[in-house]
Amino acid sequence: MEKKILLAVDGSDKGFSAVSIVANLLKDQSDLNLVVFHCVQQLARLYPGELCEIEETSLKLPAGEQEKAGNAVLQEAYRILVEAGVPKSRIQLKLKTESTDPARDVLAEAEAGEYAAIALGRRGRSQLETLLLGSVSSKVAQYATHKTVWIVDTPVHQTQKVLVAMEGAPDSRTLTQYAADMLAKIPQLEYTFLHVMPPVPPTFWDDGHILASTEQKDRESRIDRWRADWTQRVEKFLAEARSSLVARKVPGDKVETLILPAKEGIARDLLNEVDEHKFQVVVMGKKSFHERKPFLLGSHAQKILQNAKGAILCLVDG
Repeated sequence: MEKKILLAVDGSDKGFSAVSIVANLLKDQSDLNLVVFHCVQQLARLYPGELCEIEETSLKLPAGEQEKAGNAVLQEAYRILVEAGVPKSRIQLKLKTESTDPARDVLAEAEAGEYAAIALGRRGRSQLETLLLGSVSSKVAQYATHKTVWIVDTPVHQTQKVLVAMEGAPDSRTLTQYAADMLAKIPQLEYTFLHVMPPVPPTFWDDGHILASTEQKDRESRIDRWRADWTQRVEKFLAEARSSLVARKVPGDKVETLILPAKEGIARDLLNEVDEHKFQVVVMGKKSFHERKPFLLGSHAQKILQNAKGAILCLVDG
């Protein structure tokens, strides 16, 4: 069955770099088509107080100029894809003019078509955008429902290493299926299925008094049992994940499973792993986005989106 990826481009250098990265990763998948999508924005050059003095129509770029500018962006993206080795028959170009909100237009196109994923580059991030998730890529990640979103933070580490960050069993099955369907066919990739074990829950914290030696031993024994039980459950779904990729012809020595105790917090520990080992692709769930949590409350997915550098972040919405 053929799959489609919506590849949104904005005409920036980082955007074209993202096109090249996605092309080199996916060029050999014969069942995958790339739909290159560009929105031509209407930009108003106004100073304070001028809005009421100028007619709205005078602010618009003429339709012919919009199409000319937009098609130039699409043709450059097309050239990059073809030079990377993507067959011309697997490339489609789509232009949206009169755009006032590119993020909304990308989401509308994603809803209209049966896309396996939305892929787009991340432009330069100001401190305010990093805090509020105000960029186009962040808005698409936030509001795309039942769609996987690929955020490409250029330049990307060219290590062919994939980190699949797992939280629980239901989440792990969704991520494993996605990795098997979308990534397993790509040769030379190496996979790490990683689970960061959360800190000891409050149930095992001190009760506000100095514990006697027998109480301390009992507390440590219960913590050890909790960790052992947790590890046993996690090892089970990590083993299932590894078996799933091996069944898709991924060499066993290219798939590892790893459980790490939380040190600085789950999101920060994941970011440290990405930075230390230079993962090229990071796959994780985006269920917190689906629940529409406010931006500033924070979540693992949001924190990774804000801070991950040099990787393709695949936010999977199961």
